[in-house]
Amino acid sequence: MEKKNISTAYWPWLPAAFALAGIIVFIFATFGPPASSSGFVSTIKGAVQTVAPEYVENKTHYAMMPDTGSWLFAFVLGMAMGGFIAGRTGRIPVRDIPEIWEKRFDSSRTRRFAATFVGGFIILFAARLAGGCTLGLFISGSSQLAVSGLYFGALIFAFAMVTARLVYGRTGKEE
Repeated sequence: MEKKNISTAYWPWLPAAFALAGIIVFIFATFGPPASSSGFVSTIKGAVQTVAPEYVENKTHYAMMPDTGSWLFAFVLGMAMGGFIAGRTGRIPVRDIPEIWEKRFDSSRTRRFAATFVGGFIILFAARLAGGCTLGLFISGSSQLAVSGLYFGALIFAFAMVTARLVYGRTGKEE
């Protein structure tokens, strides 16, 4: 069987690893706490607090959240900006709808974005239900060699492979 020369739209793994390590070191050095992506919650708290301050005061859930202006929002904004920059500086232009999605489903942007939103909502709901951020556990925990972070990372990848197989089936496999 002949191997095809396949180029990828992503950064090579080594520069990407150094970029991620640099971001983690920057966050630890400037803000102190480990990385997390649940910073949007503090923004929601701030928005609700401006229109209903007594509601926010009486809810335990809001009391546990950091106030607006914390490093969390800056981290979320940084992730969005970093993703945009990485997507635009890669060797191949980024597509809104991956080819494998088109093969399995169709080229409808609405369907793709709706599926992405539902998947993101499920992850968000699970993270808030668990009282934390999955990204923080995986990236921060594994970068500190915490057993829980490494274990969770292995579980993420295992379940991601199972989910991809359930969603995409054998699409993309060479016959």
